[in-house]
Amino acid sequence: MDPLQKRREENIAGYVIGMWHLEDLMRAADLDMRKVEKQLVAPMEADEDTRAGMRDWYAGIITAMREQGIERYGHLSEVEEVMNELEFLHRTLTEVLDDQEYDALVAKAEPGIRAVQQHAGGDPAGVVESCFTAVYGVMVLRAQNKEIGEETLRSEEHIRNLLETLSTHYRQMRRLPGVSMN
Repeated sequence: MDPLQKRREENIAGYVIGMWHLEDLMRAADLDMRKVEKQLVAPMEADEDTRAGMRDWYAGIITAMREQGIERYGHLSEVEEVMNELEFLHRTLTEVLDDQEYDALVAKAEPGIRAVQQHAGGDPAGVVESCFTAVYGVMVLRAQNKEIGEETLRSEEHIRNLLETLSTHYRQMRRLPGVSMN
């Protein structure tokens, strides 16, 4: 059971954000299955088979996080791979294909992307990771009921639009003959 599989197939940006959230949930539970059981599985309104599937899925995520040494920070290799593919696609759309519609979305999102990169001290990971950082950061602020400025919300909207379009291009790319779904 992988509750994010459908999202991975239909909206890759939503999948990445979902996985970032899942990684943070596992860290918040100290990668301890007893805490995950108490906080995430037990409260589920589902039958025991569904709960068992979720329990196994969470345990697999925890095992992978430990094996990959990302107990405190970082992302699972499968998530990193998707982000690398998205970064490659982004660069292809902007530098090779010169997609005018996509370029216009990039231009609208660029001030927000630059602000995230400056706040993080540069751009070592690329534009796409900066976009995810911005969207995820606003999501966390909302979850904490913190006030979010109008400029930040506008920037986040432009970045979301960019990621939605990038996700659509990604889905189309993955449907091409010879391109497998991992």
